[in-house]
Amino acid sequence: MIFNRLFCNRGILIQNFRQHGWIGILYLITLLFSLPLYIGTQYIEVPLEITSLFQANEIHLLFALTFPVAIALLLFRYIQTGAPADLYHSLPLQRKHLLTMNLLTGYVMILLPIWITTGITGWVWAVLDQPSYIFSGHDIWMWGVTMSIFSLFMFTLTVAVGMCIGQSILQGLTVFGLILIPVIFWGVYELHLQRYLLGFTYNNSSNFNMEKTSLLFRMSSMGYYPPEWGELVIYAAITCILFVLCYVLYARRHVESATQAITFRIVKPIFRFGFMFTLVLLGGAYFTRIAPEGSGVWGIFGYLLGGVVGYIGAEMIIRKTWLIWSSRLLPRFAVYGIVAGLILYIPVADWNGYANNVPSKENVQMVRLGGDHYIYVNDKSVKLDDSPFYSDTPGYVDAVLALHQKIVHSDLPLLERVRNQNSGQNRSNDEYVLIDYQLNNGKTMTRRYQIPEEEFRQELAEVKQWEDYKSTTYDTYALDEDVRSIGIRSSLNSERKVFISDPKLIREFKELLKSEILNQTYEDQLSSWESFASIEVYQDYLDEASSKEKLDRPSHSVSYQFKASYGRLMEWIKQNNLYDQLTVSAEDMASAQFVKQEIDNPGKYRMVYPEPNFVDVNIDGNRQVATKNKKIISDLLLRQRTGFYTDQDTVYQIKLNSVRGSNIYMMLKEEDLTEEMKAILVNQ
Repeated sequence: MIFNRLFCNRGILIQNFRQHGWIGILYLITLLFSLPLYIGTQYIEVPLEITSLFQANEIHLLFALTFPVAIALLLFRYIQTGAPADLYHSLPLQRKHLLTMNLLTGYVMILLPIWITTGITGWVWAVLDQPSYIFSGHDIWMWGVTMSIFSLFMFTLTVAVGMCIGQSILQGLTVFGLILIPVIFWGVYELHLQRYLLGFTYNNSSNFNMEKTSLLFRMSSMGYYPPEWGELVIYAAITCILFVLCYVLYARRHVESATQAITFRIVKPIFRFGFMFTLVLLGGAYFTRIAPEGSGVWGIFGYLLGGVVGYIGAEMIIRKTWLIWSSRLLPRFAVYGIVAGLILYIPVADWNGYANNVPSKENVQMVRLGGDHYIYVNDKSVKLDDSPFYSDTPGYVDAVLALHQKIVHSDLPLLERVRNQNSGQNRSNDEYVLIDYQLNNGKTMTRRYQIPEEEFRQELAEVKQWEDYKSTTYDTYALDEDVRSIGIRSSLNSERKVFISDPKLIREFKELLKSEILNQTYEDQLSSWESFASIEVYQDYLDEASSKEKLDRPSHSVSYQFKASYGRLMEWIKQNNLYDQLTVSAEDMASAQFVKQEIDNPGKYRMVYPEPNFVDVNIDGNRQVATKNKKIISDLLLRQRTGFYTDQDTVYQIKLNSVRGSNIYMMLKEEDLTEEMKAILVNQ
């Protein structure tokens, strides 16, 4: 009787559902429209097999982020306004009883719509004769569990935040700020580290995954990577911790703190510094990006400006006025500024040894260049085992260490290179070097650099001559495994292709291709000429559910380039009557058109590649030169440039007009032109 009267007070429950039940009904309607109705009314000619209902439609993920927050804001609105707070807390109920009623109301308004939707989805799945999506009952149940856990997490987080915030609008903004802060903070802080810390591995630092720290970003990838039990257990555990925290905070919250920005004194410095430091990072990132070339002062100015604006903004939010001046303002700002400066400076300081740290050969067990390798198996990204890509060959380890030593002792313009990279620019002769060391103490040391090729040519050539490098970089591991078929497609005309399915021919082709890859010279690897063809090697992979049964279709393929320098492989396809099926002859082409393209933007590198519109639309209005000379057309069919970065160059965009079929677009530098080509361009 006492339990029913206090913990399940009927009047509070009825009042909550009468006043706010409409939002639970709206949550149910939106879920029904976004899942069972969507699945039941969609028509796809070939049914799509999915492994998660999030692959069918992701809009309900947005509802799981917003509706629980709105429910929490409405149910606990009374603690954020003066008169309702006095009224509710004057009732003959203890705070823990009042909190329990409101939490229970919120949980019912969240869970009931989700599980009604889950049941109706199961019914739709059972009665549909020709479904557009094929999935299992387990997928339906997992959808319900996932939506329940994520929705309860957002609801409980909002309630816990509301105990520390005295305004509903600020409470909602703070909730979404908290689920974004890990991404904003670490993402922008990474920009700071890559700007000022040579060798920082910003794409793979400490295996940090931003999606795992922000539910908002995680939901954006739910269709590609459905949640697993481990992830759900973590969110459920955090929800339980927040649940307990709600009781602890509510017991200590003062009724008169309603309408205040921050209700607990201890939270104010945390909020103040967090808000300030976020703007410090954003200011530094923005001003570094827009800074003139070679200027590092702009970034420092951005940090200072962000700190000032962030601190003033935090004070105005906390005090709810722009009149914030006091004798304690500047000393407190100085303390926060020093702490922020130390957080920015210590990781990038020379004395911490990160930038100049090159392990000794005695401490290196194995080394790898190029980073992790991933493949797509059954539409999932799967990381391959690291061990085949590491090498303990003494000479190769020595070569990598020598390259690393020269990099750390060179004066690389780190700031400018990173700024160019972030803005989509690059240099035609820059190379990325990603080094992973397996040390004798069991740890892994990783460094990443962007270096000019001409300055490090000798060291790069020494590294790239080793088979250990070539086998890792060019994925020759796939040529040692079972192959179902091999596809070869002409680089000139994608319609010209052949497939090899005979086991004997596949075996011969694999052996020759691997031999050609491993015998490449450094110059072959740097070749700027387009490949003769592209090669696709289709492999069989074992199904995850059964390690003995192979899939009914190829679930993975690896791509290779068929370079013109692969002489023995070229001879092999000729002997097996495949060459003519891949080549385009001059007789197939009616004419060739040349359009000159001048690139003159010193310091602003851009990618130059064959552009059909440059010839067809004549974007720059340049003079076009056409020829039917078969000798020129034959030479063009044998030479074409790959795309490259440049800031100053002269190239010719070229179109080969086909007698029948697709036209061919290509590009040559001015120095690539033959004498016959130069003659017609000058004469006309």
